[in-house]
Amino acid sequence: MKFLLNITVIAALGLSAGACTVVTDPSSGSSASSGGSSSTAFMNRQEQTAEFAKVNLERLRNDMAAGRGEYLASLATLLNIESSQQPAFFAFTQDKFAVLFPTDRTTAADMLATLDRELQADPRFSQRLTLN
Repeated sequence: MKFLLNITVIAALGLSAGACTVVTDPSSGSSASSGGSSSTAFMNRQEQTAEFAKVNLERLRNDMAAGRGEYLASLATLLNIESSQQPAFFAFTQDKFAVLFPTDRTTAADMLATLDRELQADPRFSQRLTLN
C-alpha cells in the first residue's frame, strides 16, 4: 500500500512539474499578468519590441522616469543596446522622458518611433539597428 501511495505522489509531482513554464524572453514581460504573447518565438526583433512596449508601456514609462528598472533593461536588450552602454541608455531615456511621453495618451508605437529618432540623432547609439 505504501508503495502504491509513493507511486501516486511521484506521478502527481511529475504531472505538475510538466505543467510549469519558465519565461526568459524579455518580450513576454516578467509575469503571467503582463499578457505576453505566446507567438513571440515567430516574431522578428521589431515585432517583439513593439509587442513588449505595448504590453508594458506603463512599466516602461515608470522605469524611464526613474532612469532604471527591469523593463527598461529588457527594452535595451531588445534594442540591441550593449550592456556597457545600458547605463547611458537609461540616463538618456530619463533625460528624454518629456519627449518620449509628451502626453498621457502617448502610445507604445509613438514612444518607440520617437525613441528611434532620438537614438539615431545621438552618436552614442546611432550605430545600433533601427526599429523601422
